Amino acid sequence: MKYSTPTLDINLNAVKQNYLAIKKFCNKSEICGTVKASSYGLGGHNKIVTTLKNAGCKRFFVANINEGIFIRKKFKSIIINILNGLNRGEEKILYKHNLNPVINTISQLKKWLIFTKNKRKNKLVIHFDTGMCRLGIQENQITEVLALKDQINKFKEVIIMSHLACAGDKKNSFNEIQRKKFEKIKKILPGYKYSLAASGGIFLGKKYHYNLVRPGINLYGGSKSLNSKIKHVVSLKAPIIQINNLKKGETAGYSRTFKAKRNSVTATIPMGYADGIGIRLSNKGYVHFKNKKIPMIGRVSMDLIILDITKFKNKIKVGDFVEVYNDKFTIDNFANLTGTIPYRIITCISKRYLRNYKN
Repeated sequence: MKYSTPTLDINLNAVKQNYLAIKKFCNKSEICGTVKASSYGLGGHNKIVTTLKNAGCKRFFVANINEGIFIRKKFKSIIINILNGLNRGEEKILYKHNLNPVINTISQLKKWLIFTKNKRKNKLVIHFDTGMCRLGIQENQITEVLALKDQINKFKEVIIMSHLACAGDKKNSFNEIQRKKFEKIKKILPGYKYSLAASGGIFLGKKYHYNLVRPGINLYGGSKSLNSKIKHVVSLKAPIIQINNLKKGETAGYSRTFKAKRNSVTATIPMGYADGIGIRLSNKGYVHFKNKKIPMIGRVSMDLIILDITKFKNKIKVGDFVEVYNDKFTIDNFANLTGTIPYRIITCISKRYLRNYKN
């Protein structure tokens, strides 16, 4: 059945191909899957995680404990790491669901070592802050970590990680500053596994790869400029639900921000800022019909957007779909148009959209 509702087409094969392309690029590193925020807004954790798992991914990163539990209920054998760390009272639930907190502070490290003292010790992930100033153990606290090394070494696998602040800009000198800080940490704490690069850092080169890389947006078709091998994943289209005539001098939308300079034909589509379509696109944005631009007019409202279809008045009818982004006008392009980043475009995708997963 074809619903008259905005539809998100998600190409699972493209997700797989992106994973394999990164794997080929980082041929000596393990490729982890970052699937936080409901797989970057694409939903269907089962679909995305299954796709990545079938492609060979064994280790995944999510933001918080709820995301971890949700995935664990479906997937028993994969490794799940919780980026937001060990927070108050979470020890038992993390251990019960076999979730690994990424240790971000000395106090978290001490609490986790005490809690796991007489328990099975599989994996430990310790995060150091090398310049993001967001999460992670500070450089001047490394001696406190060293003092706990005997207890740390009781884990079967230990990963030391950090996160780059400017990885999307290959020319930014801060990338190398952080890498050198990470190298110092590696020398002080040798013999473990190491991870520095997420999506942007992967394409800074081999010296950033270490043992594990943690791609996120690249898996979902964003930041294609970083590497030409990244394939488009997600397309968004919306149906025309009404067509109107607008006479010269008449206005459209809230606050009457659009005034017709000529007799026009308008169309309305059922999406708006409640669906992640930024209000800044008012009288500025556009959609596509057969790869030709159709301007948005008036103010973007909560659930509706008005389009000027005057040039297409004999070609577009109620029920036809227009495209917000697709393989030719990608989420990167749409992010530039909106004045934001591709991460926000897909993580803010409305739950009201019909999701159509394609293999």
